Amino acid sequence: MQRLRVIYLFVIILMSTAALSAQTVLPYPLDTIDGKVYYRYTVERSIGLYRISKNFGVSQEEILQANPHLQHSGLRYDEVILVPAKGLEVSSTVATSIKEETSAPTKVADKGKKLIMPRRRWQEEKQPIVEIDAVAVDSMMAENDTTIALRDSNAIRLAMLLPLQTDALKRDKNIDRFYDYYAGALIAINEVQAAGQAIEVFTYDVGKTAQKTCQLLNDSTWTQVDAIIGPAYTQQVAAASIFAQQDSTWLLVPFLSNVADLEHNPYLLQFNPSETAEADTLAKYLAQYGDSVNCVLIETKAGDVIPSGIEALHQALKTYHVPTSTISLTAILTDSLDGAFKAGIENVVIFNTEKFSNLQAVMPHLIQGHSAYPITLLSRYSWQNEKIILPQLYTTIFSDSISVTDAYEEIWQQYFNHTLSSTQPRYDLLGYDQTRHLLQLLQTSTDTINTQVWHGIQSDIQYQQLNPEGGYENQQIHIIRK
Repeated sequence: MQRLRVIYLFVIILMSTAALSAQTVLPYPLDTIDGKVYYRYTVERSIGLYRISKNFGVSQEEILQANPHLQHSGLRYDEVILVPAKGLEVSSTVATSIKEETSAPTKVADKGKKLIMPRRRWQEEKQPIVEIDAVAVDSMMAENDTTIALRDSNAIRLAMLLPLQTDALKRDKNIDRFYDYYAGALIAINEVQAAGQAIEVFTYDVGKTAQKTCQLLNDSTWTQVDAIIGPAYTQQVAAASIFAQQDSTWLLVPFLSNVADLEHNPYLLQFNPSETAEADTLAKYLAQYGDSVNCVLIETKAGDVIPSGIEALHQALKTYHVPTSTISLTAILTDSLDGAFKAGIENVVIFNTEKFSNLQAVMPHLIQGHSAYPITLLSRYSWQNEKIILPQLYTTIFSDSISVTDAYEEIWQQYFNHTLSSTQPRYDLLGYDQTRHLLQLLQTSTDTINTQVWHGIQSDIQYQQLNPEGGYENQQIHIIRK
């Protein structure tokens, strides 16, 4: 196969598992203490030590050894305990290495979707983007050996860790959004490169679990990079975070709003604001209206678990002294809105649920009561496609009016001419905004992270450091009414 001299080095590592000696990684945050790997598990209601041991495949004695206080206090609801992670061991490089036997790297297969990549530009080459069909990994590694000496020492080296599932016989449709994200990121990279900044991109398909991520980061051939974008899933981010801190490499977490290491890893950039930050922003916004607004908290059935984001909002409303009242679902269903709702002012209804389907029984009663009491529904961004007659108020990191330039759309149609997996928010614009901003930070000085506000096509970004030892969280949250 003819070797490609392209502006970016495209390396997708696909490792097929022949025999897996480790237990499947469970969807809980990982932590390392004294060289041992643990899950951080939040104790659920009505669960005992026996059931936890069975769920995690460890003995009760091992759990007690990891949490000596349980010998005296016992399990408590919502308490975070450590559970030994069977099958996970610590590497000297990354503390979440996975034991497994693997075959040689396989050939990159394009399963039904053309993967578009920019060219690696030598000084005499100006072409911005070309297509790469199926390429053998070993061939690309050989190409890398040729380019090391020729690499621009001033080039930004960027690694992208995404769940592209290029080796899947039938790819999950939800993965298409990551292809859109990747395409938008490439447009941003190409734009910065066209302005004269040399960039090298290393792209890896890390799937959905921690195994491939750990394999990659523990590989002795892993090259030094200036920043990493990804991965997408919690357990993968836990491994990448450890690597980033050890290697002093910036790690942009694109999709998660609860990164466990954020408070003590200064190399993390969390794009999605935390639930606490969203609650604080909304409470401050409502507080400015004083007594002209009334937040109506809807009580759910006894025993129902309230989502943590809504609990954070309840607390924030108290902190900022926002007028509130409560009402039960039963009262709404019997049209007994008196007492909780107030005439002549805005009543912001806050449900203890994030699922719109849970509201359908009471919505007709709220719509009927809207004639007597001005009612605004605190909506979730995921409800935007629902037919909601009531006025809505919601928080979002996405702009209410997307300003996509004709030039951007022309590039998209030219190189990535396929139907987008989403309409709003668009994942390609998410990839563009995040990558463009990260490259700007790398081009200037990271000292500007706390002060710089960047206005993107779909999202505004301003990172704020949580504490002197911690990472950065995006604080640009919009309050939108419709």
